[in-house]
Amino acid sequence: MRSFCCAAVVAIVASVQSSAALCETKLSYGTYLPPTHVNNTVGIEPMVKRLEKESGGQLKVETFPGGSIAKPQAAVDSIRDGVVAAGFIVDTYVPKQLPHSFLITELGLLGRNSVAMSGATNEFNLVVCPECLADQKKQGIISMAHYSTAPYTVMCKPDLRSIADFQGRKIRSAGAYSIMFKSFGLVPVNITSDEAYEAIQRGQVDCTMGAESWLKSYTLWDVAKNVLATTIGTYHGGLLWAMNADVYNKLPADQKALLKKNMPILAADVTFGYLQESKDVQTAAKEKGVSFNPPDPSWTKAYDEYLKNEVARVKEQGKKRGIPNAEALVDQYLALVEKWKKIDETEIKGDRQKFVDALNREVFSKVKW
Repeated sequence: MRSFCCAAVVAIVASVQSSAALCETKLSYGTYLPPTHVNNTVGIEPMVKRLEKESGGQLKVETFPGGSIAKPQAAVDSIRDGVVAAGFIVDTYVPKQLPHSFLITELGLLGRNSVAMSGATNEFNLVVCPECLADQKKQGIISMAHYSTAPYTVMCKPDLRSIADFQGRKIRSAGAYSIMFKSFGLVPVNITSDEAYEAIQRGQVDCTMGAESWLKSYTLWDVAKNVLATTIGTYHGGLLWAMNADVYNKLPADQKALLKKNMPILAADVTFGYLQESKDVQTAAKEKGVSFNPPDPSWTKAYDEYLKNEVARVKEQGKKRGIPNAEALVDQYLALVEKWKKIDETEIKGDRQKFVDALNREVFSKVKW
């Protein structure tokens, strides 16, 4: 006869059983991203295997990619309500539920150094921002790992290079990017990244913003044959592993320790994986007929001019959304970015393991969960 050594949680969320002193846990993880996405291939799936191996088979995770369970706009609800035990959340799709995380996500246009953005975002959301932690508590979740994409660019069906070329064109985008594109004369369309392929194929949009790695992850290289060879920032608004707080709190101590051990590895794997895949994908994309076109000077000038007021805009919009100390929080985050730039330049220097070590020292040794 089996006995329970830790609390059993309903069905798909986490089944926890034991025999003698052992406690077996099965968690579920939901993401709208496809199985081929770098988040899953380089981050989540390898971590799932590590968790099972390092726990001696006692901690297992079943993944549900492609939005089969957790839809992007309902990701917080799905985790909080126990549809899944953990999952991937994009705060841009749920800004009212995670307003303080979204505040700093809006600074993505300033992103140049993916490692620094990833380090700063983890430290801000997990340690130094009590308002962020309060948002998570209110939603019944715990955010355990963040990352940064590789630099974003613009991928289009037609060859568009100048500001004049882009006038009236529709582009899949969200958040701060949409505001910028609208000021450039484009028409932003707020659909999720996994809907971009079909939207371009059907002519619903002409372009999508995103990392070059998406040419492979979403097979965009079949429909978006022209890439603007420039950088328009990064995206750091993804909560890689957000977990139902009740489920996590009921886990045995050794399994909590395993999760904590693996979170900085997950954050580093995805951040570095994005950078590597964006480099690797260019050769394959060119073989599929994709062109990487230099932007016209008019595009570069418009982008540089736009950035001059971006920090002030983010602060003001944060206040309008009900964050009275938005200015202080933005300044605090930007200071963390500068801190992590120095750590990257003097310590990490392209070494993934050194990034893991820095994350452990600066962030995960200080988390309260």
